[in-house]
Order: sequence, then structure tokens, then C-alpha cells
Amino acid sequence: MLPLAGDMNGYNRRGCERLHMKGLRNIIKQDLAMDLGTANTLIYRQGEGIVLDEPTVIAYSDDAEIIEVGIAAKEYLGRTPQGIRALRPMKHGIIEDFDAVSQLIRVFLNRAQEQKRIFSPNIVICIPSNITQVEKRAVLEAARSAGAKKKFLLEETMAAAIGAGLFIQGEEPQMVLDIGGGTTEAAVIAEWAYLYCETIRVAGDEIDEAIAHWLAENRGLEIGLTTAERVKWEIGSAWGDENGPDLECTVAGKDLQGMPVTIVLTSRELRPALREPLDAISKMIEDMLDILLPDIRASIEAKGITVTGGGALIRGITEFLASKTGISFHLAIDPLTTVVQGAGRTIEAFKDYQKVFIN
Repeated sequence: MLPLAGDMNGYNRRGCERLHMKGLRNIIKQDLAMDLGTANTLIYRQGEGIVLDEPTVIAYSDDAEIIEVGIAAKEYLGRTPQGIRALRPMKHGIIEDFDAVSQLIRVFLNRAQEQKRIFSPNIVICIPSNITQVEKRAVLEAARSAGAKKKFLLEETMAAAIGAGLFIQGEEPQMVLDIGGGTTEAAVIAEWAYLYCETIRVAGDEIDEAIAHWLAENRGLEIGLTTAERVKWEIGSAWGDENGPDLECTVAGKDLQGMPVTIVLTSRELRPALREPLDAISKMIEDMLDILLPDIRASIEAKGITVTGGGALIRGITEFLASKTGISFHLAIDPLTTVVQGAGRTIEAFKDYQKVFIN
């Protein structure tokens, strides 16, 4: 109900006071949430939303000095000039280079903070479910060295479920499938906890590799993984009408003799290239469904499975998985940001979500 005209001054004053207090809190401390992904890292800043979305890539000079991190560093992958080494320190959701990950986390967290606050921020970091204790300590130490006051670890599928708006606090089980860059994870969640969880190291990276391998085997064209990733997004599909429109893209690479060559490729022609990794993902889901208790499985079958992560954007992925499992699949509203949005929700309403942190 709006205030009467005579109360407008008090109403406006209270509104200004609330805005002033919010601004004051932001100056004092502004908490962060990070989705540390194999392919990309995203950061959510309290009260503002996503403020960073960059590739999980770092580039060094020969004397181990950082040249670039993120978007600029990715430009060096596959075409590194002499004296520069570019790498992705995460592989299959696992930390392959602890020092690089620590430096990358520090740089990204510093970028995400507009200015230094009076007090250090609390930070929520999303991690794969199968991360080791050694890797957990490395992530926590990197966040500490970046100036974090308190560090909280949140499993990616739990964050995905929160970000997708699933009612994880209820008794009814919810199932989420997160197809990332290095891992695919599925979890059944109820009353704030996992009932079942499974992870396989087959995801977006393996789809890129499958495309590159298929082109070499079937078209005699050798391409890099950056080109394979572009092909995946331009024309890749898991399912489609064989009589419907067929997407095309031009692909440049080298033939088996090393000579430059360019071909035109269609989505229908490329579809078999994606079959092996997608079959592995569907088998993981089928195996997981087979071990569910009958009442839990019935509940999942009734509601369907929510799909998040970059792999959810492959054309026809929900239709493909439904055809394999007999269960409906639903895309989250914004699959690429669902995990970090869920982590962001935990810092916006921290007291409500304390049960989901694993440390």
C-alpha cells in the first residue's frame, strides 16, 4: 500500500536510508561467489550479480611471469608465440597445476572486487563433487591469499540445483544434470543433501576432441581443439529431424599431408561425431536411475531432470537424453550461469543456505 501524501517525506527518507545502508554495507564488505570451471570461471558479486565470466586459462612467460589470465590468455592457446606458455590448469574438473590455479583464482577475485573494502569478503567457491582433499586445500589457500575472510566450498551440482530454482529443502527428490567443460555430474537431492551423486570425466572437452578425431578419420582434416569447439557451437547437434533444415559451417585446417584445406560441414553429417561422448553421458544417467529406490525413481520420472552447464546448449540434447532414458529433461533458464547464480543465492541469503556448504 502506498503512503498518503502527507507521509511521502517520511517514506522517501526511509527509502533513502535503506539505499544509504545498502551502499554502506557494500563499502564495508561485499561477498563473492565463484564457479571455478574447467573451461570458464564466473564470479558473482553480492548485490550486483555476475561481474566476471572468463576462460580458465593462464599464460606465462619463459621466466614464469604471468602474461595474461582469462580471455586474453585464451588467445594464446594453440598458437603460442615463442617465449609464452598458455595452459588450462583444470582438466576433467581436476586441478592439474596447483600454482597456476592459485594464481588464476587470485587474479580473478581481485578483478571481481571493484575496490578494496574495509573488511575482507567471504567467498563461496563451487567445486566438483569428486575433488580431493589436497585440491580442496589448494582452492582454500588460493582464496585466502586473494584476501578472503571466510571460504566456503559448495559442490557444483548443489549450486546448479539452487540456481535452477529446485526445491532442495523439501522431502520430494529433485534431480539435476550438470554438463560442464571437464565433467558431467548428476545428483538427486532432498532435504538439503545428496541422496545419490555420480560424476564422469566426459563433457564439453571430450565432445571437442571427438569432433576433431572424427574430422581426421572421416574427412582427412586436422584441426585444433579451439576450432572443434567453434564447430560444436555453430552446427553441433545431438538430435534432429533428418528431413529438416541442416546447418552448415566452413572449417579450415590441414589435410593429412599438412597442406591447408577448407571444407563445408553440415550438422547432420557431424552428428555421429558427438555420439560416443553423449552415449557415455546417457549411460551414466541410466545406471544412476537403475540404482534409485522405486519411490525415488517414480518421483524423478514424474518431474523430469533439470539440465545445466554449457553442454546443455548442444542442440537437441534434451530430446536425445529423453530418447535414451524414457524420462523428460528440462533446460535451466540460463544453463551457462546456473551454477554461479546458485552460489550467488547462498551469499545473498547466507543464513538460509548454511547447510549446503561442505567445509
